[in-house]
Amino acid sequence: MCVVLLIMGILLGVSMPAMRSAFTEQGMRDDSRQLALMVRTAMLQSDEQRRPYAIDLTGTKATLHALKPISDANDSTTDTSDETPVSGSDVSFNFDSSNKLLVADPDKAGAWIPVPSTSWVFQPGDLCHVPRVRLLRGKAWMEISFNALTGNVEDETTYFP
Repeated sequence: MCVVLLIMGILLGVSMPAMRSAFTEQGMRDDSRQLALMVRTAMLQSDEQRRPYAIDLTGTKATLHALKPISDANDSTTDTSDETPVSGSDVSFNFDSSNKLLVADPDKAGAWIPVPSTSWVFQPGDLCHVPRVRLLRGKAWMEISFNALTGNVEDETTYFP
């Protein structure tokens, strides 16, 4: 009985790092899927409803909402917004508390900085202008970039130690 328990303990000890890595990867993939879904939704909704949509980001939360368009009776080509969210249109999610959302540092090549509180605005008929982002959890990271036409994840690079 002791030998069986010893063998089970050894197997559990050997499998713990692999299980921890799998949980880390799953948490990061869930957040990246949520963010990608928000980008695609913002692009589709802005085209379907002919109004701008925005994703407001902090390091821990993403919120998708419609913006009120400014209509100019004299100029039908004006397609801007007053950056005022439409009430009742919010959809948000919190990133996993262990994950950090980063963007490329504009001052240093190859460096990443925490996402400043910012908004990604999607205009009807416009391309996706979302920068490459990195989700970081400890030493593990996942970088994703988006297709400018569809908003789908175009490239994904991962590192899971």
